[in-house]
Amino acid sequence: MLQKIKVIVFDFDNTLYNGDVWTNYNNHVLKILEKILPHKEAKELLDASVKVFQGNVHIDHIITLLKQKGYDYEKFLSLVKENVYVHPCEVEVISNDFLKELSKHYEIYCLSMSNENYLDFYFDKYKIDRAVFKEVLSADLLAEDKSKVPVLLDIIKKENIKSTELLMVGDSYSHDILPAKKAGVQYLHYNSGNFNQLYDYFTENNILNCEKYKK
Repeated sequence: MLQKIKVIVFDFDNTLYNGDVWTNYNNHVLKILEKILPHKEAKELLDASVKVFQGNVHIDHIITLLKQKGYDYEKFLSLVKENVYVHPCEVEVISNDFLKELSKHYEIYCLSMSNENYLDFYFDKYKIDRAVFKEVLSADLLAEDKSKVPVLLDIIKKENIKSTELLMVGDSYSHDILPAKKAGVQYLHYNSGNFNQLYDYFTENNILNCEKYKK
């Protein structure tokens, strides 16, 4: 049985919505970089970011590298805003009624590795009720350990709770579950692509009865 919790933190991508939206994302970013850099330099810069983030690309980190090397990061950012924020497939979005009911009983946060502009765009696009979250936070991608750990610890301190009274819900082992373990919080590795896994977990652990939200 899950220990008593007071705070729930949700990841955003592939947690508050489901869908294979990141197919060829690295190649997509490479094509944008090639609009301002020769192919070889663009590939080297992309590979440097991928190495840091264990196979993933993060726009904020790419911008930092562009700045360090004196490249036109402002043009890149402009192209990102025009081109990257496009999910090419249909997605299933979490129930706003579920989030609203959950927020009546717990403090809930959204914590993502994605940048703030991206989060603003997709909260609006997918019509996820941002108001139910106490805060929507973009992880500090330049934190020393480049993870969500510092932000989770800040939430624990801010809420004045024990680490075991926080539940982290996310799909990525490296970006959600491993940081949760390091921060000493409870976690749900939600990666089935079906919200019923989440609803069943919450119901079975007496967090919230979610039977009416299941399909």
